[in-house]
Amino acid sequence: MSKNKIIAVGIAALAGFALVSGCSPAGPGNNSSGTGGPSETQTGLVGATPMPAETPSLTDRNLSFQDAGLGHSIKVVSFLNDLPLSDEDAAAFAGSIQGGSVVALHVSATAGIVLPTYIYDKDFQIQCAGMTAPTPPNKYFDADLTAAEYTPWVNPNRAENADGWMTFTVAGIKNPTNCFLIYTRDATTGTDGKAIDAFEKDVELN
Repeated sequence: MSKNKIIAVGIAALAGFALVSGCSPAGPGNNSSGTGGPSETQTGLVGATPMPAETPSLTDRNLSFQDAGLGHSIKVVSFLNDLPLSDEDAAAFAGSIQGGSVVALHVSATAGIVLPTYIYDKDFQIQCAGMTAPTPPNKYFDADLTAAEYTPWVNPNRAENADGWMTFTVAGIKNPTNCFLIYTRDATTGTDGKAIDAFEKDVELN
């Protein structure tokens, strides 16, 4: 073989080696020693941004029902899934709220005349997606309702009207969705001694 041919073959071999080397990136994903960082695919998973939580929303419902056993007329007006709290209440109740929300339910109602009794707020509970059990109302956040220009609920007595807001703590769930009102009134006895059956009604809120 001539000297020129030997030089040409040598140059071709070097070029091939350089080409092969260039096709194997020296980035972390191909670190043969195993000490490099995650691959591009892994980095994409680790750095993925979680979906944002639902934003606070006021949902109009305007749904009415009758508790015929006692003659109560109840209207679910609207539902707010995150009531703004004062800094003082947010701090004072942080342990029970646990990063979740205080929700508010607007109810307009007229108590029946069957018995001398109230429409009690304790008969209203809220159940939302992710909750393990319904939560009853509380009176801790009446000042926050007032600050938001909402009238706190007051239980109406026989034949009285009420129009106001109840608050419920939804622990650990911010801006909860798929919420339902569960109205449950226990069985009782009429003035004539006859039994009045218990009554339950579920109302979708958002």
